[in-house]
Amino acid sequence: MEKWIKFLLGQRGLKMYKPLVMSNEEYHGKKKYESSSTIRKALNSPKKYLYDKTAESVPTKAMEEGTAVHTYFLENELFKNRYCYKPKAFNGRTKEGKQWMEEHGHLNILAAEWEENLIHMNHSFLDSPAKMIYDLDGLTELSYFSEDLGGIRAKCRPDWISNDSRIVVDLKTTQDASPKGFQKSIGQFGYHIQGAWYLRVLQNLGFDANEFIFIAIEKTAPFCVGVYRASTEMIEEGSKKVDEAIEKILWCKDNDSYPDYTPNEIETISLPPWMTKKKDQQPSLEEIELY
Repeated sequence: MEKWIKFLLGQRGLKMYKPLVMSNEEYHGKKKYESSSTIRKALNSPKKYLYDKTAESVPTKAMEEGTAVHTYFLENELFKNRYCYKPKAFNGRTKEGKQWMEEHGHLNILAAEWEENLIHMNHSFLDSPAKMIYDLDGLTELSYFSEDLGGIRAKCRPDWISNDSRIVVDLKTTQDASPKGFQKSIGQFGYHIQGAWYLRVLQNLGFDANEFIFIAIEKTAPFCVGVYRASTEMIEEGSKKVDEAIEKILWCKDNDSYPDYTPNEIETISLPPWMTKKKDQQPSLEEIELY
């Protein structure tokens, strides 16, 4: 890994920046830096943004499962040291069950079916273009920190980045990895903002990052995989949201004010667009579900 980090640093005589090797916990603990998650929170609600920055983070079950999948595919040796599978006939009240917990309680314990699920996920992964992260030279889970990105401190932690720092890959678990299904997830969770943020932070540090790829893996059998390159339009729209978020964060800090949604005013609210379309412009089911 050290050889490739040196390779990264020597690209085209750019400003030298050395990405940091640290645990996921250490990275998330550096809360003075903004991340793609905190800027999306700021766009939604400054009050939620402030809470996210100051409160202790408690991962949801979905987040824990997503972390397990990421670790399995991107840091498999770490997965073997941190995770184990609960026996199928496990009973924590028996002598054998208590003994098993004493021996494995320090690990992250996954349900028994996860062992088979991950094997099938891996088969789908290797049968798709996603295997590029194994075929091409790249680095996983490195942490990047910028001391000044438009007036704020910024960080990102790409799942995978090519050795020339041009291609960034993000691994997502999802209910629907089809093009239409994952498009809906992009809009719902702001993945386009995340893509624009990662590229912005890396470019700010002097790297030539210019391509963002999503690997979407479905959570249920048969564990279909979709691999998508973010369009120029998507990154541009995400970049506008990044600018909006930075402006909002700076305003909140300057005014020491973190409103719920709107700053001390009553807004007029309308129906969602799909409800006001004319009969000859009926919305699709996807549009309705998005709202």
